[in-house]
Amino acid sequence: MDAMGTRFDGRVAIVTGGGGGIGRATVRRFARDGAAVVVADISDEAAAGTVDAVTAEGGRAEAVVVDMTDERSVASLVAHAVERFGRLDVMHNNAADIGLAGDDNDLLGLDVAVWDRRMAVNARGVMLGCKHAVPALRAAGGGVIINMASVSGLLGTDTNAAYGSSKAAVVGLTRYVASMYGPEGIRCVAVAPGMVMTPALSALPERRLAQWAAERPLPWSLQPDDLAAVVTWLASDEARGITGQTIVVDGGVTARRPRPSMNAWQEALRAHPDWIDEPF
Repeated sequence: MDAMGTRFDGRVAIVTGGGGGIGRATVRRFARDGAAVVVADISDEAAAGTVDAVTAEGGRAEAVVVDMTDERSVASLVAHAVERFGRLDVMHNNAADIGLAGDDNDLLGLDVAVWDRRMAVNARGVMLGCKHAVPALRAAGGGVIINMASVSGLLGTDTNAAYGSSKAAVVGLTRYVASMYGPEGIRCVAVAPGMVMTPALSALPERRLAQWAAERPLPWSLQPDDLAAVVTWLASDEARGITGQTIVVDGGVTARRPRPSMNAWQEALRAHPDWIDEPF
């Protein structure tokens, strides 16, 4: 077990979707650094499992069941955190409807109910988390909201339009919240992961995982702890100058042109060597 830290001593964090994957790793990281953490999840069993992991390491955490699409549920979550621990310093809007069942492959075949569900959890849920966290953060003299976006909200692909659009909304909302409440000492930052090897993603076919891995310059895959490290750093005073930004954590996928495009360009240069001096 890592030694308990003091970076967040006296501070209180809420992590939605804290029952597993990136959420669980982030809860444990906050707790190891001294925060009291409210583990919010739609699954009481998953949230309780995270709390058990935290308490076994000597940290403080409490489970709360929340439905991020229901405003009363979100308001109750924030109120519970303040009542239980006396304040709120960090709101991490991590809960998401990812949709790995192949229901978001093609726009023409997209069921409107799937679109509405992605938007309800991923966009509306984040908005509600921000809306109800701001008064509590204001009462504490300031604080941090960290919204989980995705590289799918920054780049277009040939699938997952509903998911990507919902995450693009998170990127936009983050800028507005940062602009509105920055003068009160409230920072708002988004984190946009690439492929992270959560249990859900690890269960996908090897061929699909290999395809994604081929797009990544770094030779190692991202793990939930990699995202937890970034989220907790952004929530700390060390990142006090960062707000309204989207921090990309994708192993370098968005840093270079897609390989097919580069291959096509190289083929074109071989056919037309005089193009090498042309601006592009």
